Amino acid sequence: MSLGFYAFNADETPLGLYGAVDIGSHTVRLLVAEWHADGRVCPVHHERHVTRLAQGFKDRGMLATEAMERTEAALCSMASRLRALAPRAVRCGATGVVRKAANGPDFIQRVQDMAPWKVSILSEAEEAALSLRGMLSVLEPAHDLVVCFDLGGSSTELALVHRHNPSPLWMGSVFVGAATLTEAYLQNAPTFPDQLRRAAQHARRVLRPAVESIGHVLRRHAGAATGFTVAGTAGTVSTLAAIESRMDRYVPYRIDNRTLTKAWIAETLRSLAAMGLEERRAIVGLEPGREDIIVGGAVIVEEILNCFGVSTLLVSDAGLLEGLLWDGMQSLAARWGVPWKWSGPCA
Repeated sequence: MSLGFYAFNADETPLGLYGAVDIGSHTVRLLVAEWHADGRVCPVHHERHVTRLAQGFKDRGMLATEAMERTEAALCSMASRLRALAPRAVRCGATGVVRKAANGPDFIQRVQDMAPWKVSILSEAEEAALSLRGMLSVLEPAHDLVVCFDLGGSSTELALVHRHNPSPLWMGSVFVGAATLTEAYLQNAPTFPDQLRRAAQHARRVLRPAVESIGHVLRRHAGAATGFTVAGTAGTVSTLAAIESRMDRYVPYRIDNRTLTKAWIAETLRSLAAMGLEERRAIVGLEPGREDIIVGGAVIVEEILNCFGVSTLLVSDAGLLEGLLWDGMQSLAARWGVPWKWSGPCA
């Protein structure tokens, strides 16, 4: 995978600032981290904008003009920040809805014309692999086998992996996400029980082939008898964790390895569904701009846990954004023989 990391001269060191940009179907995110001489890699800047890029996609199979303009405005702001910070390299990947949209390549060209970095549309396999890399860098699962999922605005990437081997035993992507499920079934707030039921049925139907494939691999794997962990990342999962911990100001890394029970998720889903948007906005931990799609995302989370027959979810803040950054930095570390270790915030 080539996403435009800088080619250093032989006498250079790769230490310094690096950036990553994730153009998601609901949110655009930026991470800049500094690589220190002692090997620590510390985040120095996080930025996220809710742009609802997938809004209106269902009706025409194309990105709506207003949604593209919102996303371009957010990326323009990020470009200004990156010019000020001047990282040595930036990786940028666009995901689910851009991959599916008929005008996705045109949108990427518009972004490329104003962005000081190379912009790539990630394939399903690339998105899943990078999300997995980000998650495995921070997760501490109870079992060696881990089912990881990245629940985005329009797609959900799933993978089965051994915690000590980053090469997945199974990996795939399904086109169901928090924004697209909401647009199709859950536009009312409060949400009617029949809408919840139909949304859950659709999510289950779309997830089933991937779940069955992972199940076949689990049954073949000798270690399956000892059990497996289900872990999730991205906006819905991190928001649920922030709500559960009553986090009034979201701090990345504080939710890593937090455990949510299926019972709590089910209760919270029903509570959120019964609320109007203003009531949801008042909930401590609920990210502004996610109040309309949190129910759709929670439906998918609940169905994933139901499909795998587990009662807990392990949470990871790290995912695709971190995977974009760390994949490139790990390659440079191997090439130059320098230490590399993600440390979280540095003092």
